[in-house]
Amino acid sequence: MKTFYHGTSDNLKIGNILLPPCNTGNLREEWRKKLTNKVFFTTSLMSARMYAKKAAARYGGNPIVYEVKPIGDIWNPNTNEYVADRAKIIKIID
Repeated sequence: MKTFYHGTSDNLKIGNILLPPCNTGNLREEWRKKLTNKVFFTTSLMSARMYAKKAAARYGGNPIVYEVKPIGDIWNPNTNEYVADRAKIIKIID
């Protein structure tokens, strides 16, 4: 079983459900036009840490990496990136 990570800023808590940008209005990549109805996560801890730094720079707070459990069908559009309809935060990694 794979471990999935989501890097963001520290304004979320364990048990929160990550929702896609089309629901939250938070889209770190302004250029992104596709998959705004999906939550992104990765199997790479290094990538998650990089995304966390970018999210904290854009939205404030401190960078943090969560372990997440995908909700819905999982799709792998890129090497170590995955998407799903939503994801549940299950643990703080760092």
